[in-house]
Amino acid sequence: MTKTLAVAAAGGASEGQGRAHARVAGLQLQFALIAVVAFGLYWLSSFLLEARGGTTHFAADTWFYTELAKGDIFGRLADNYHLDRVFRFHPTTVLLAAGWMKLVEPLTGLISPLHLLKAMFALVGAIGVWAALWAFAAAVPQRLAVPLGAIYGSSLSVWYFSSIEESKIVTATLSTFYISIYLHLRERWTLRGALLLTAVLLAACLNEIVAGFLVVIPAIDVVLRRGSEVRHLWRRFGWIVWHALTPPVALLFLDRVVNGYLVPASTDPEGASHVSMLMYYIAINKFDGWAVYYFLVNWLFFNIAAPTPELSVVFPNWPANKYFAPVLANYFASPVTTALVVLFVAMVVASVLPHYRTGRLSAHTSILLGLLGYSLLRGTFFFVVYPYECLLFSSGATLAHMLLVFLPFATSDVPAKGGLLAAFALLLFVTNGVFILSQ
Repeated sequence: MTKTLAVAAAGGASEGQGRAHARVAGLQLQFALIAVVAFGLYWLSSFLLEARGGTTHFAADTWFYTELAKGDIFGRLADNYHLDRVFRFHPTTVLLAAGWMKLVEPLTGLISPLHLLKAMFALVGAIGVWAALWAFAAAVPQRLAVPLGAIYGSSLSVWYFSSIEESKIVTATLSTFYISIYLHLRERWTLRGALLLTAVLLAACLNEIVAGFLVVIPAIDVVLRRGSEVRHLWRRFGWIVWHALTPPVALLFLDRVVNGYLVPASTDPEGASHVSMLMYYIAINKFDGWAVYYFLVNWLFFNIAAPTPELSVVFPNWPANKYFAPVLANYFASPVTTALVVLFVAMVVASVLPHYRTGRLSAHTSILLGLLGYSLLRGTFFFVVYPYECLLFSSGATLAHMLLVFLPFATSDVPAKGGLLAAFALLLFVTNGVFILSQ
């Protein structure tokens, strides 16, 4: 009888593992299909924006990146200012584009090189949606991961920058991958996972050195979770010390190898080096109450949802650049955006009410503080450096902001959470879709 029970238990365990593998496979397929839909949406949007001349909003430098579609990228570096500039500060994007254009070269007889280049940025954005889905799946009940992934993919900065040729979506996707990998790594640490996390961080830093702030996420999380284990602190924390060397190594490579060796040194203070650029912008910026307000509404709100389909010449000195008028009340000019705001406020308020709060959120306190630290560092940096073009850099913090807002909601006892998130995703899709169609 004992033998029979043992066999039955083994069979049950095997059956349970089979069901678990089937669920994971089904989830992978579901996430992949959502990413495919996102790719189609972003690539279609790129055609619409191009036809309407809407690819240079928020100070996007798309004309720099169109040079990547003209071939012989590395042969033209020395003679082409735009390629020189892009490679000097965003070599990951350039290397990615060079490999992509070589891969799709047989299709240039059917599709123009420029639209094939746009397809690469749309694909990068779609891969970011897939990474965001896996990040949510690691932190919230899996039934909520899909609507949260739809919210991420429909957010304005992710959608818009996936639909134009710009390095910003590459940074956003690498940042999303980093957060996703770490959310899984913190539950089951492996050397392979830590090495993958470091490789993603390196690629992100070589695309935008400010991505180095991502290191604070695992640093804060590990210290808060393991800080009491003083005797084993180095064993738990030591890998992050080595991991944190990635940003300075990347900066050294960019300013000593790329800048001045792979491309000629520049005397322009705005582009001579990363430090030179930092000092240049700090010197010309004016910080006052209006700048703080303008930065916050763009960084926290317009990054997610367009307040209006129309853009304005907010800065008369830059008549060619268009931005949203920094007026939060514009959200109430349309019934769709009004409903979006009301639903958002209701979800945020409900998630903090004592009646709906649960102890489940406490398991995520340290990671939420890590994400908050990253968001504050990235936001403070771009406020100090260039507050007026902050929307250009906001997509790198989109997933962090979403986790900070929606993780408390997802772990609460608010009823019909899946339906509320799905409704929010739909309203957000309509809101930002109208903006894309209007440009």
